[in-house]
Amino acid sequence: MTALGIDVGGTYTKWVTLEGEAVSGSGTMPTPPGPDETVRLAASLAPHAGSIGIGLPGHVDRDTGTALFVPNPPGDWDGYPVGARLRALTGVPVSVVNDARAFARAELALGAARGLADVLFAVLGTGVGGAVALRGTVLVGPRDNLGEIGHVTVSPWGPVCCCGNRGCVETFAAGPGIVRAFRSGTAKATAAEVAEAARAGDERAAQVFEQAGWALGVALGDAAAFFGVGSVVVGGGVSGALDLMRSTLHHELARRRPLIGDVTVLPAVLGPMAGAIGAALYGRRSG
Repeated sequence: MTALGIDVGGTYTKWVTLEGEAVSGSGTMPTPPGPDETVRLAASLAPHAGSIGIGLPGHVDRDTGTALFVPNPPGDWDGYPVGARLRALTGVPVSVVNDARAFARAELALGAARGLADVLFAVLGTGVGGAVALRGTVLVGPRDNLGEIGHVTVSPWGPVCCCGNRGCVETFAAGPGIVRAFRSGTAKATAAEVAEAARAGDERAAQVFEQAGWALGVALGDAAAFFGVGSVVVGGGVSGALDLMRSTLHHELARRRPLIGDVTVLPAVLGPMAGAIGAALYGRRSG
């Protein structure tokens, strides 16, 4: 059975089809302007799929397939019946899941965490997602919200976050936070361009990524203390600059070694399609 997986991001939406464990098709496109348009796009990708999994960057009700709190993609997602609309258009089983939990399921089953039982996951992109696997199972929570590493407070007086808090990890280590910290005046940049500048010797750009690594290290150290986990997988579009964050990230983790022990940080290996692959795996379960 062909399984379709869709990963809706704040900027781009990715999709894959799985035949067994092999990716048989994939694509990337700008995220449509709202949930109706996104669901219609998803339906257009599914003419031969036997199941669909769709990952959203926020909280969802897995039982009803409803988006509960999805702040980053365009449009008003909160309360939108994603699963019901997509099932009505396609006639196939649909699973609606959190995108970070989908990423974690893919990396746990097929990627960097394969063979590990207890793992933390961080996904750096337009936002910062997170997940926790214990004894080989990705934990979910009542709103598919367990493991929100991006909304750990690292600076109570820091920038305002989309969640209503101040100083979340996301405000420092997500793409928009990196760009905001780097640019001056009306200068435009992307997180990739800031990383390029840092590698070219721009001290300010380097400091921005050092700050991002510090924020991520603080949050992962807290999570390691809470869950007793010694492995971390980091992925997402911004994780291509993980090398620029490693020094401060490892410093924060090492500073807490007496409590949390050694924590191994692994780069994700499934690339930008990991979330879509995980969504497909969840969708296959629903079928």
